[in-house]
Amino acid sequence: MKKTSYLLLTLLIFACNKKADETKITTNFSIENNQSVEQTDTIDLSAEEDKLLKIHNDILAAMGNDRNDSLLVLNSHKFTDSLTYLIKNNNSTLNYPFEKLQKENVASIVSSADKKLRVYSWNTHLGGTMRFFNQIYQFDANGTIMADESLASNDPQASFSKIYTVQNKNNENIYLVISNSILSSKYSVQHINAYKIGTENLQNATVFKTKTNTLDQISVEYDFFSVVVRPERPVELITLENNTLKIALVDDNQNVTSKNLIYEWNGDVFLYKGVK
Repeated sequence: MKKTSYLLLTLLIFACNKKADETKITTNFSIENNQSVEQTDTIDLSAEEDKLLKIHNDILAAMGNDRNDSLLVLNSHKFTDSLTYLIKNNNSTLNYPFEKLQKENVASIVSSADKKLRVYSWNTHLGGTMRFFNQIYQFDANGTIMADESLASNDPQASFSKIYTVQNKNNENIYLVISNSILSSKYSVQHINAYKIGTENLQNATVFKTKTNTLDQISVEYDFFSVVVRPERPVELITLENNTLKIALVDDNQNVTSKNLIYEWNGDVFLYKGVK
């Protein structure tokens, strides 16, 4: 009788442990199965990054010699959905390096110096010489990590390359995000957009004071072949150094010249100073 009771107790404990393990597995996020499940603090971001790489490799395979447009579209959307879900449901991604994705040029991931703002962008591979980029803005709003996606449709959008930061007289950080649109093999655009982090959202910051307006963004449309010999990629046509903002001046044919529009940060705005 004692042996029977002991055996039943052992089986009961085993069953409970097995059930607990199954529950733990189902609460882990799985990109491959695209499961909508609750977030855990123990997710293996490296493993999820590997799954994203696999999806991207499937995209490249669909673009190969035996091009399969249906499979390309399917995997492109799968990559976007998976990366977006991963970022939106795991706050720790704000500081995760994503070294594998960046090493393989799968995505461009840029963070501000204070680690409060991170921007993600990636080529959907659904365009031609005009490239379409999906984007995610992830930011820390008073301790709450938030993320907003911006998906390319009719607007090809841009790939992020850098974030500069200045501080205004109210001790607010103003983030200057540099991005790059590829409209064709010849024509490109470099943008600078200014943001500040609000209590619940990312807000446009009107800090570029021109002769006539105060703007939250400035763009430079240019002929890529006029700067193709420059070594840096992407080409840096908008730079900030010692509170001096330089924006490349282009001629009537959109060729980049040797001159720049000069703006100086005064603690409130970047004030236009002229051409140099």
